[in-house]
Amino acid sequence: MSQFKKIIFIFSFLTISILVIVLIQSYRSNIISETVNTEPAIRQELIDQGKQLSAIYCTSCHIYPEPELLTKSVWRSQTLPAMGPKMGIYQHRGVEYRYSREPHVPENYYPSDPQLSSDEWDKIIAYYVHEAPEYFPPSVRNPEITIDSLFFKPHIPDYRTDSPPASTIARFDPGNQLLYLSDIEGTNLLIFNRQLELENSLFLSATLSDVHILNNPDEAGRRDLVLTYLGSLVPSDAPEGFIVRTAYDPTPGNTSGGFIDVILEDLVRPVETIHADLDGDSYQDLLISEFGHRSGSLFWISGNDRGEFNPEPNLLMNEPGCIQSYALDYNRDGFQDVIALCTQLNQEIYLFENSGDGEFTRSTLLQFPVTAGSSSFELADFNKDGHLDILYTSGDNADFSIAFKPYHGVYIYLNDGDNNFFKEWFYPVNGAYDAKARDFNGNGNLDIAVISFFGDYVNHPEEGFLFFKNDAEDSLSFTPFHHPATAAGRWIAMDVADWTGNGFDDILLSNYSIGPDMNREQAQMDEVFTQGPLFLLLENISE
Repeated sequence: MSQFKKIIFIFSFLTISILVIVLIQSYRSNIISETVNTEPAIRQELIDQGKQLSAIYCTSCHIYPEPELLTKSVWRSQTLPAMGPKMGIYQHRGVEYRYSREPHVPENYYPSDPQLSSDEWDKIIAYYVHEAPEYFPPSVRNPEITIDSLFFKPHIPDYRTDSPPASTIARFDPGNQLLYLSDIEGTNLLIFNRQLELENSLFLSATLSDVHILNNPDEAGRRDLVLTYLGSLVPSDAPEGFIVRTAYDPTPGNTSGGFIDVILEDLVRPVETIHADLDGDSYQDLLISEFGHRSGSLFWISGNDRGEFNPEPNLLMNEPGCIQSYALDYNRDGFQDVIALCTQLNQEIYLFENSGDGEFTRSTLLQFPVTAGSSSFELADFNKDGHLDILYTSGDNADFSIAFKPYHGVYIYLNDGDNNFFKEWFYPVNGAYDAKARDFNGNGNLDIAVISFFGDYVNHPEEGFLFFKNDAEDSLSFTPFHHPATAAGRWIAMDVADWTGNGFDDILLSNYSIGPDMNREQAQMDEVFTQGPLFLLLENISE
């Protein structure tokens, strides 16, 4: 699974934030709609017409967005102005709607002519702003979060650079007792040893989005690594991403290793590469999540007995936004299926069932609102019924609806055995970004480790890292804890493995300290994060 966790969203956030500021300034002197400005006098007929029109025009790219998903101000100042150009509306009531003019925008993505009249657009605006809530009430956290280190001993490296910490990768290598982290400022892959000392540094030719170990990470020796390079940091459809294979051998005196070959080029912002035998020929293939921006895909390429890969893509889905995938025999028929989370146009978890000849049938396991900010998922059997359930986080806030949302957090969806998933548990966490389910203390129950990248660091600084301890034998009863050492960073990537070899899983967190601020008050936290470590190791000392 990708440890990059959508660094693309950070730069999306920065780009979009500038746009939002410009739009807000414009709206201070230019009212978004005369209809909305007279909201108290709007006739119910107008609202009803707006609702009917929204059902037609607001479902062309994604599922229908209900007004209650966002507040009035967010609809008015962020989301609706961003949607206008997608329907051929580039200015309205004297206000210019800004949109991308970069050369790689897919053809006809922005219509040359308006898809609806100005009056119809007024009615849609009126409907959303009238029906949306004025504000969201504070989230209720039950139980409350306890500050406690529990059974995790923190380890902080001495390593420092002249720039603020900015690592987008966190990867355990248990067999060699190494850690792989990136340094986005220095464009290096940093390799740390058991003493958390920098052992080696491999130059990166572009921004790295994923490190995948092809051979068994639990065995010591040479590592064959697949490195996925993002390409463009800012939202773009430029085909500048690529995937290469390299090797690293930590054995003293061994000179083997280094660059091997370029596997694929001209990709649109790929974020993850994993390996699996998807065509049943006993050779490892590669599954690639090409996140993209307005265009993208999920596809695989076949491997052969010489470890080579045919660059011809086998398409699973021709849509942008796929960020994370698992290959497993989900339906237990002997073939490797694929389960993937995609988050751009439609926010869904898809199942691709393998027919055995490299052909797949797609179905939807879960579908989320377009404002959900889907950020990660895992498969685990929480209720011990033999069926894989879904652990899911919702919290990305680098979109055209930048605001804390009460439905952001950590979810568990239970599987009834017939591919029907039902929400069983939720805990609100602003900006929830990744979650890992493991039995960390060996009591037979799955606990959950969670990081947040868009947290409310002013009012709830503990959201940056939470540990949900599960002591219930027959129910999902979690107690949330915050490790005090984790307050030192803004964690964007997390890995979990028994790195120390004591039989209990440890946790590795990487700090991307220069992330976006959700409000002006949060800027005061920047100094804390930028003075923090590049990474934090939480050693599990359970007995």
